[in-house]
Amino acid sequence: METQTLNYFSLTRAKDFVPTDNIINIGDDFFMAERTNEANYDLMRHPSRIDAYVVVFCKSGNFKCNINLKEYEISEGMILVNLPQNIISVEPKESADKPTLTLIGVSPKFLSNFSSDISKMLNEAITLLDDPCLYLEEDELSIVTEYIQLIDKHLHSEYAYARESVSHLISSVFYLFGSFINQRIMSQKEVEKPASTRHKMVFERFLELVTQHHNKERSVGFYADKLCITPKYLSKIVKDTSGLSAPQWIDQYVILEAKQMLKHSDRCVKEISDDLNFPNPSFFFKYFKKHTGMTPNQYRNS
Repeated sequence: METQTLNYFSLTRAKDFVPTDNIINIGDDFFMAERTNEANYDLMRHPSRIDAYVVVFCKSGNFKCNINLKEYEISEGMILVNLPQNIISVEPKESADKPTLTLIGVSPKFLSNFSSDISKMLNEAITLLDDPCLYLEEDELSIVTEYIQLIDKHLHSEYAYARESVSHLISSVFYLFGSFINQRIMSQKEVEKPASTRHKMVFERFLELVTQHHNKERSVGFYADKLCITPKYLSKIVKDTSGLSAPQWIDQYVILEAKQMLKHSDRCVKEISDDLNFPNPSFFFKYFKKHTGMTPNQYRNS
């Protein structure tokens, strides 16, 4: 196994998810692919991070995935927008049931070449959205299909400046997705009470902080201090919004990180214990077994 603390996929590695003859790309910064029965589903079976913005458009069939500890089902006519910081896994399916998907992957560097507003817009919009999986209305589906066909046509052409044209088409596509997401956010706000909207924003910010700091900080007080509220108030907001307590969310992220390290690195249990800021391997051993029912080594060998 590779010596790394997390199972990170570069955009180049993510292309292994589909057969190479179904991929068109611009260097290591962009690819568009059709994923069918030949796709390598096992590659994303365990929780991973992809260092790219990935848009998945489901043309037929359905599949399940887990993003940041939440399960989603994507079916025909839906899009999924995955951000670079997300932890994602895909549930394997039997060959006969595999969906047909169009995938668009763009590196953060490539996206920033157009405008920093795009990545900022996507990150803020999806954070406010209940669900990163959007069902497209008929008119939205039509325009997405036209964009995909146009990008495909340009990348297969010999026109002068074809790749430059494609770059701007990609920028337009992400603004398009941003507009779809914004419409959903506006619809949500119309039916939400102001208090619940505020609580949701605090909860989402809490999850962002947990994503950033869970490998070092497991105290609710730490996150409450970052949010400038009391631990008691944070605990109430998290419980009311999600149904889980703040410590439960922190524990889930810690366990998810530990599982990634055990499955995707050759680091010993002591090193993983140190990386996750446990006082000693024995404490980590008990913590992991309490939450998973297995010892670290049993999980690694499962």
